Amino acid sequence: MGEFRVLLINCNTMLDTLVTAGIGILSACLKRAEVDVKLFDTTFYRTAERTGDEARACALQVKKTDFADLGIVPEEGDVVEDFVKLVETYRPHLIGLSAIEVTYPLGVRLLEAVRPLGIPTIVGGPYATFAPDIVIREESVDMVCVGEGEDALVEVCSRLREGREPTDVGNVWAKRGGKLYKNPVRPPIDLTTLPHQDWTVYDPRRFWKPMGGRISVTGTFEMNRGCPYTCTFCINSGFDRIYGAHGGYYREQDIDRLVDEMAEKKEQYQLAYVYLVAESFLTTTRSRIEHFGKLYGERVGLPFWVEARPESITPDKVELLKEIGCEGISVGLESGNAELRRTRLGRDIEDKTIIRAFELLRESGIRVSANNIIGFPFETREMIFETIELNRTIQANGVMVSYFSPYKGCTLREVCEVEGYIKDADIAMDYRLGPSMDMPQMSAAALAGLHRAFPLYVKFPKEEWPEIRKCEAFTPEGDAAFRDYSERYVKQFMS
Repeated sequence: MGEFRVLLINCNTMLDTLVTAGIGILSACLKRAEVDVKLFDTTFYRTAERTGDEARACALQVKKTDFADLGIVPEEGDVVEDFVKLVETYRPHLIGLSAIEVTYPLGVRLLEAVRPLGIPTIVGGPYATFAPDIVIREESVDMVCVGEGEDALVEVCSRLREGREPTDVGNVWAKRGGKLYKNPVRPPIDLTTLPHQDWTVYDPRRFWKPMGGRISVTGTFEMNRGCPYTCTFCINSGFDRIYGAHGGYYREQDIDRLVDEMAEKKEQYQLAYVYLVAESFLTTTRSRIEHFGKLYGERVGLPFWVEARPESITPDKVELLKEIGCEGISVGLESGNAELRRTRLGRDIEDKTIIRAFELLRESGIRVSANNIIGFPFETREMIFETIELNRTIQANGVMVSYFSPYKGCTLREVCEVEGYIKDADIAMDYRLGPSMDMPQMSAAALAGLHRAFPLYVKFPKEEWPEIRKCEAFTPEGDAAFRDYSERYVKQFMS
């Protein structure tokens, strides 16, 4: 068999530099199967008016950082033209697009631009997994991967290299001869069988990531895959449904194997910071956390960031986090309305549990941010102010507030479609940049105004709320009020 070449497309949001574990693992799996791999990465192209980090800085959620200080600025070239040039010179035997819902339209533009070359294409990622019927209708798409892609992509390459049709590959929908072949989802992959990520496909600029107001060389490592919970606003609820017949989607990586990879990458890439992919880091056994802490401290010892659920935060686990170098933790508060959490969001957590979790973390000295979401279906202005009140009680270091984006795969997407807030083929917005829906009880404009003023309501005295409300209006007066408050906010709470 001769050389087989695959061109992977990382269709990424602009200047979101954190490396994705998924692409690195895919590349490593392909290379292990003796496939040549190149990556076309959209990260450094000007594909939006502003980046997610810029939007969050403007909304007073993170400290401002500037990639230009490191010489990192968006490319001047046209993303489609540059992609076509690479395809023409590399001449891949297969093009694989990995896209989330937000970047899917750009990914299709890229595939359409090279369709005349007749190269087979396969699309994977969350949007392809949860909207395969929409994706497979694209003229420029030959195959769709539903679910995990590591084994499926290697098998597709093997079939094509041998001159056989990939019409019966598990996880793959394939169009051939006017027919559509829909193959069932195969069992979840044993994470211990996967090779270490291949980071050689990435531009070195991808490792610079803003965290806590600093830009550091950061590595991403998959500690868990999936989530032990099934919150309705998260696509993990969709993954759990897809893999339900196989016992669910959630798995944990072997700690020894994980730390081996971390230590290897630390030396190879001079890492200064670690981003751990674990939807709920502390939702596991104490012995697992202790084992991780011991090995991590001995062999890696870098500051790291994790996510956690409030009910998983206990005094002993917080002490462990502090001992092993946890620098930052994000905790999902989501909504301050207990009834909404319980009946709509799949989060049956009492306020007192949330408050206690933040008390423990505040005492630890670890940098803590509260993750909030606004704009849920049926959520009212009054409910959002309950979220604000709960944030005032917990007083986290950072106040993160995202728009609810009804991405394909999350259970609430189906509710939004039934209610007519969004259509089946509509693409939901980036959760950092703007609202996706107009709803009877909450217009997109009203939600955007509340999003802008949210941190101000949390941090400033209630006597100032009438003045802060002016910041919700996108008018000259409202913009001026927001500028004034922003200056005060940065000085008082982000210095």
